[in-house]
Amino acid sequence: FPQLSPFTDDELKLNMVHYECVCEGMSCGNGDRCQGQQCFASLSINDGAKVYQKGCFQVYEQGKMTCKTPPSPDQAVECCQGYLCNMNITAQLPSSKGYSVETLIIVILAPVIVLIVFSAVAVLIIRRIQKNHMERLNSRDAEYGTIEGLIASNVGDSTLADLLDHSCTSGSGSGLPFLVQRTVARQITLVECVGKGRYGEVWRGQWQGENVAVKIFSSRDEKSWFRETELYNTVLLRHENILGFIASDMTSRNSSTQLWLITHYHEMGSLYDYLQLTTLDTVSCLRIVLSIASGLAHLHIEIFGTQ
Repeated sequence: FPQLSPFTDDELKLNMVHYECVCEGMSCGNGDRCQGQQCFASLSINDGAKVYQKGCFQVYEQGKMTCKTPPSPDQAVECCQGYLCNMNITAQLPSSKGYSVETLIIVILAPVIVLIVFSAVAVLIIRRIQKNHMERLNSRDAEYGTIEGLIASNVGDSTLADLLDHSCTSGSGSGLPFLVQRTVARQITLVECVGKGRYGEVWRGQWQGENVAVKIFSSRDEKSWFRETELYNTVLLRHENILGFIASDMTSRNSSTQLWLITHYHEMGSLYDYLQLTTLDTVSCLRIVLSIASGLAHLHIEIFGTQ
């Protein structure tokens, strides 16, 4: 076993005490003994193989520096002082602190389980919100509509249901066409998106072989959609200079509620789009101004119904 030196470092350096040590390795030559101030036994990793060596340090500073160096994962040195003190010493590499299989399983599975739980809770919350929203829409339909599947609103002293009753019998042409609007979305095929705005998108759709414009609102803009629907359902609103209204509907696409406003389709797009691409002469400009003024005047004048 290694023996503790009775001398201090300064005394060892001063007295130059030498010990006989076991020598094993390439640096020993043909002998198996060497003389030095300190004996050592080392272990190193070379190309994946363990290399054991034993020997002695001739220079005191070299031994002191090497022996006080802490072991690393690929090299370790054990030092001693005494006659053949390194004979029974075997250097050991520090043990790596690995994780057990159980610990690794917990570390891997715990985040996955937490993610699954949070995802399930999020899905349940989203479905609950959608269910409540649909219930609110259905209750609003029951409040504003008396014909099943028809969007109706109060306009003056008349309702849309009353208007439809009269328009089906009077033949005056002053009312809106009798149309169960809630079935329209099922009959329309969206073809291409032709515009986007603050409250939604405008698509060109195909309905009964004709092009129609479909303005799609998200469920969070329900008030804007309902306000436009109420405006278009106004009695005697139809005019050649006002966008022709066909129907409004609610549908579900990709698990989200969409609110549709279906109107006549104009290939030239909006007035802004038309002016960006077209140069107007005086006559065309006056014609556009006249049509705009006529439409605005019709919107703002008092409505007188037919008897």
